[in-house]
Amino acid sequence: MKKSKPKTMGKNIDRDVELCRTTNARVSSQMMRTLVSHEIPFTQNWVRVPFYKRVAYNGAKEVCVISTHYNQYQRARRVLDHMEVVYRERMILHAV
Repeated sequence: MKKSKPKTMGKNIDRDVELCRTTNARVSSQMMRTLVSHEIPFTQNWVRVPFYKRVAYNGAKEVCVISTHYNQYQRARRVLDHMEVVYRERMILHAV
């Protein structure tokens, strides 16, 4: 009998990269609306900030982390770069 190969999920599984972070809920909702309108897949997670690291986030207890797939990163970055300056000032963009 011939043994079959184990099935794999594919090489593109779990290739999410962090797109940006923000502590402002209004900015995160605007980013989500922008990404949805341009049909870019993303995930949003609120991460608790440890007490001693809150200085870096101006005392915020939670940070919104928006991630996207590795193949969609450049497109998402271009879309976020065209957002209004008011929103762009309040987010931390990451480079891949």
